[in-house]
Amino acid sequence: MVLSQPTIRKAVASKKIRFDPPLEEDQWGEASVDLRLGFSFTTLQAIPNVKVSVARGLEELGRLGFWKTIILPEKNEQGEPSTFLLKPQQLVLGMTHESVTVPLDMIGLVEGRTTYARVGLSMHQTAPWIQPGWDGPIVLEITNSGPLTIELTPLIDRPCQLSFLKLDKKLLKHLGYGARSSDVYQHQKHPFKIGKGTS
Repeated sequence: MVLSQPTIRKAVASKKIRFDPPLEEDQWGEASVDLRLGFSFTTLQAIPNVKVSVARGLEELGRLGFWKTIILPEKNEQGEPSTFLLKPQQLVLGMTHESVTVPLDMIGLVEGRTTYARVGLSMHQTAPWIQPGWDGPIVLEITNSGPLTIELTPLIDRPCQLSFLKLDKKLLKHLGYGARSSDVYQHQKHPFKIGKGTS
């Protein structure tokens, strides 16, 4: 069952679902909420003649210098909102401005929005599920498959929407995301500096 706006609002009011910072009124949809783009952007760097194994973990990418992260200030030197330019066929890992807490009897589903899709932007390649027990910002795998260079502006752009599905049964706490040592993305503050509480 997909939750409607009134049901999501009720869950937020009771702090069952939490957003930090709180949502603004124009972020509410009929059965979802729009999430704002944060200030962190991570790109993968090509290194000639080097291969990696994702199965061995993402720490290797950082150790070998495969990624570069920039954190934009809210305003540039001219006092205007800072932007990130995403070129055609480029992938960037962004993060939502909001941290989200998903209760143990729900699962979140993050998807791109139509306005962004129509210029070739996708928000998630293969990982739309936000598991029960999740707590933290959401990494967005933003790909520009269109012909235009797209300007992404933190706080202004709302490139994804989050909906909630009700589970048939509430999970016990030890089964929720974040309870196991293998749940390395809980509270993440960077796409590749993984591990609980990493910054």
